[in-house]
Amino acid sequence: MSKPVVICVDDEPLVLESLKIELKRVLGDACLIETAEGSEEALEIFDELQNSNEYEVALVLADYIMPGLKGDELLERIHDRSPQTLNIMISGQADLEAVSHALRSARLYRYISKPWTPEDINLTIVEAVQRYLQERKLETQAEQLSSLNQSLEVQIQARTQELEQKMRELERLSHLKDEFLHAVTHDLRTPLMGSLLVFRRLHKQDCDPVELSRTIIDRMIESNQRQLKLLDSLLAVQLSEHGFTLSCESIDLAKLVHEIEFDLEPILSENRVTIEHSIPSELPLICADVIQLRRVFENLITNAIKHNPPGITVNISATVEHQTLMCRVEDNGTGIPEQECELMFERYQQGSRARRSLGVGLGLYLCRQIIQAHGGQIGVVSGLNQGAKFWFTLPIYETSST
Repeated sequence: MSKPVVICVDDEPLVLESLKIELKRVLGDACLIETAEGSEEALEIFDELQNSNEYEVALVLADYIMPGLKGDELLERIHDRSPQTLNIMISGQADLEAVSHALRSARLYRYISKPWTPEDINLTIVEAVQRYLQERKLETQAEQLSSLNQSLEVQIQARTQELEQKMRELERLSHLKDEFLHAVTHDLRTPLMGSLLVFRRLHKQDCDPVELSRTIIDRMIESNQRQLKLLDSLLAVQLSEHGFTLSCESIDLAKLVHEIEFDLEPILSENRVTIEHSIPSELPLICADVIQLRRVFENLITNAIKHNPPGITVNISATVEHQTLMCRVEDNGTGIPEQECELMFERYQQGSRARRSLGVGLGLYLCRQIIQAHGGQIGVVSGLNQGAKFWFTLPIYETSST
């Protein structure tokens, strides 16, 4: 807060001098004491002080009878310039009308009759200055409180938006959980029901031992393999949450892709899928876990088959970019809506284009976990009717020169 100032205005120099001495004695250095012998001079002093950042006028004492502006008119102008400044009128000749005018227009704090006593002046001035300082303190506190309230409102609004966003995310996760449970229930219940029906039919046979055809055995094996694959995926996700333990070795990528293509030949033939690959034999070796990397390629290839009609072409390529190996698995299928691309690698996320199986939406999530465990990145670029272009990066195996 700036230093408070008391301005004394009177056309009698002796009165001004005695006032200044008395106020100095009472107020000490707590306030600056200024004097003026007329209203015009007082207004000049007041304006100069108000324009300064070091001072603020707390109190004006003005005589009523002065040349030019009378005391009540001066105090009215002071009040117009600074409503918080307290005003005191001193006079032995002011009438009731003048005092009433000052009360109405100038926020008159006190009226002191001449001749005044030091006790009257001292008590009134000290009380007025203390009241001014208290009011200014309350105003400052009110401003600080208002600023704090505004800050709190901003923080509350931001926190509310954050909570609403988290609530929406929780609702989305809850929805995904429901879909996941439904998918797991479906994928486990269907083969179990099939096996149960087979066993019930066998149980109804009168012969002992019962006859079981090779076709039924093959069907039950396939059913159990699907269940086992689903359980393996769930277990892999659980393990990935605690970080993969990789068994890395140097790998010839071209050779690995040929092996994966050979292993997937039955499903490729069934869905009339054409595999094209452009992986140069002279590519540098990569350092990776061959089992986990095989899982990534298999997931991306079977994902393309699952989400597209038969007859698509899948292109597998690899190039060296920015000291890393960039691998791509691209298809010419129906594509992925652009708004779904960012969510494709989230857990239990299936997308809107699955055509044959509910699935549990773990394949691409596992791909991301595996690639990130290797220190790489994975993503997809697509749009409706534009095919899907999955890509991922792997570190290049650095051999030590001897």
